[in-house]
Amino acid sequence: MSGLPSRHKFTTYNALQNPMENVKARIHNFFKFFDDNWLWIAIGLAVVVAAGVPTYLYQQKGANDLGEVWSRIYRMNYEVAAARQEGPEKKREAIEGAIKEYTFLKDNLSATGATPWLLSELGNAQYNIKEYDDAILTYREFISRYSSHPLIPVIRQSLGCVLEEKGQLKEAIEQFEEIAKDPEATYLKAQVGLDTGRCYEKLGQLNSAVAAYKDIVATYPESGCAKMAKYRLEDLE
Repeated sequence: MSGLPSRHKFTTYNALQNPMENVKARIHNFFKFFDDNWLWIAIGLAVVVAAGVPTYLYQQKGANDLGEVWSRIYRMNYEVAAARQEGPEKKREAIEGAIKEYTFLKDNLSATGATPWLLSELGNAQYNIKEYDDAILTYREFISRYSSHPLIPVIRQSLGCVLEEKGQLKEAIEQFEEIAKDPEATYLKAQVGLDTGRCYEKLGQLNSAVAAYKDIVATYPESGCAKMAKYRLEDLE
């Protein structure tokens, strides 16, 4: 026989011989625990629900907002494209309407995967009707919020062009040179080389302009930008 104490033998034997009594005891203890601790249990459940419901609602809202943003971007692009056929006044009215729409979406809907594209559309619309200060703010917001987004080189070029329009040529060159250093922006490098050379010309820094144009000709000899650079070099050398 095992060396179990006699009390343990009795308890084990009693539990085996009276399983229903054991179950009843467990049920009784469960309800007694619930009765004694109902307030804390209720608080715990409330905390779980409070944590879970907003998360679910936020996820649902994000999904709904994503669809809403894309839908409105497509619609505004269509309306602006149609207005272009009706003359400059209609075009401007359509773009101003798009700016109001994009600003509302930016300020009132949650951030989604469409938000960077929304900011891009807003900045481009502001640029298009020469609201340069607003366009600069929008492009800078994009760069600040989405520094690793694939659109960054395009946004930087647009920002550089707006700064150039404002006469802020050194700041424009800084944006163009940032693109030139980006290994992912090869598709824009010939163009921003031209942009850089043009700004140096406006600053009267002709040696720097010549260097920029020569770099385009040497690096991208078959590009349309190289042809334009050669044309500028004929005037400068």
